[in-house]
Amino acid sequence: MSIENVSVGMVQQEAAVKVQAMALQGAEEQAAALMKLLDSATVITDPNLGNQVDILG
Repeated sequence: MSIENVSVGMVQQEAAVKVQAMALQGAEEQAAALMKLLDSATVITDPNLGNQVDILG
């Protein structure tokens, strides 16, 4: 194994780690946005809503 091959392998591994870190950061941002959306959702407290379905409409 030559030094050049080892060096190229290390560079590729560093690039892969950086891409994975970027993907993880994106997933964390999406999770935070989803949590914000769920926290802002309105809870429907009317027990009569959704009990009937108009199949002819």
